[in-house]
Amino acid sequence: MVRMMGLLKLIKLKTLIISMLIGAMVLFTACPETESEKNRKSGETESIVTTDTSETELVEESSSLETIDLQSLFDSTTETSDIAETSETDEVATTPETTESETSATTEETTIPATVETTVEEPVEKGFVVHFIDVGQGDASLIICDGEAMLIDGGASDKSDLIYAYLKKYDISHLKYIVGTHPDDDHIGGLSGALNYAKTERAFCSVDVYDSEPFSNFQKYLNQQRVVLEVPKVGTKLDLGSAKAEIIAPRVKNQDTNNNSIVIRIVYGNTSFLFTGDAEFDEENTILNARQTVSSDVLKVGHHGSEYSTSERFLEAVAPALAIISCGNENAYGFPTQTVLDELKTNGVTLLRTDKQGDILVRSDGETITYETEKETSDDLFLAPGTIESIETIPDGSNDCSYIANTNTKKFHDPGCSAVHKMKEKNKWYYEGSREDLIALGYAPCKICNP
Repeated sequence: MVRMMGLLKLIKLKTLIISMLIGAMVLFTACPETESEKNRKSGETESIVTTDTSETELVEESSSLETIDLQSLFDSTTETSDIAETSETDEVATTPETTESETSATTEETTIPATVETTVEEPVEKGFVVHFIDVGQGDASLIICDGEAMLIDGGASDKSDLIYAYLKKYDISHLKYIVGTHPDDDHIGGLSGALNYAKTERAFCSVDVYDSEPFSNFQKYLNQQRVVLEVPKVGTKLDLGSAKAEIIAPRVKNQDTNNNSIVIRIVYGNTSFLFTGDAEFDEENTILNARQTVSSDVLKVGHHGSEYSTSERFLEAVAPALAIISCGNENAYGFPTQTVLDELKTNGVTLLRTDKQGDILVRSDGETITYETEKETSDDLFLAPGTIESIETIPDGSNDCSYIANTNTKKFHDPGCSAVHKMKEKNKWYYEGSREDLIALGYAPCKICNP
């Protein structure tokens, strides 16, 4: 009796389900939809498919619980399963439509970073380059490394427009550092022009108080940018791209502005550059006595080649391969002096001058130094203004050697290097061995001829 009641309940349940499914089929037959109407009602179709699927699951669950042989009822269940399979097919048909929409949204998100990356500006100039700007009687050096810029001095006040135009020409609207080596007008005056075109992060000078109009203007434009003028301490280190700069002077407070100049040494890879402002003998000796590292491949000669700068002791310690003198053409001071020019020549240093060659660009790849000049000249760069002839070059003793080493600077050159012809004969070593053996002996290759 109990079993018969259970059977009757199961029959009633299946009859109800079959009736519902037949009603649904009649409804679909009475109201056929075109394919376009189905697409317009895709949301309703998804809802219907979900309902059909749940009903199918209910039928299958009931079938799995059946234990008696009622073949006629299972035939009805088979019919219901066919409808369920049709519903699953409809669900699959709508899936690509949804997936396409989701894919489109995902693609839109992933393209945003790519668009941002393509708008990033290229660095101002890759690698390391120093622009020794021809500002007449004065100094101005623009250093660029990996797109970051530092300006050391800016010439006199009447060169403000020139500095403004120079930065604009190279599209340098941001200076990481701006440096006035000391408050003399021929170094700090033109920095006002720089600050009218470019923003700076930090500013340095050897003093923060000085009674002059050029210095006051410099301070005024810094104040407008809300940048505090700093008096740096010896040992201050500054990063410029991948280059490393260090302040090595002034070590002591000196009332003479020249001997209170900020001196900066910059290292890029295996090459180095020394900027000396207007440092004279007193400051040079203070630096050397403190055992500061001054050896550099490129020297910005102190005080425009004054007879009171670039002592023999200092020049031997720096041992540059290349020297740059920034001065005005036929200036009233007679710079550069023959004394300094002779020292540079006898030490085998290659010389460049803004008064004769205009703007000078010196580049480094971290190993080798190259340069280019704005103008060509046939003038003897080792002749001071008004001087008829310079010291004679002592002829080389041999052209058959592999290299010519300088026993003073510990650098070696190709025999045809221009520096060899300016080297003191007593310092020449005509070496016939291999390059590797010479390096093992403590000698370094010239950065100009790169032997």
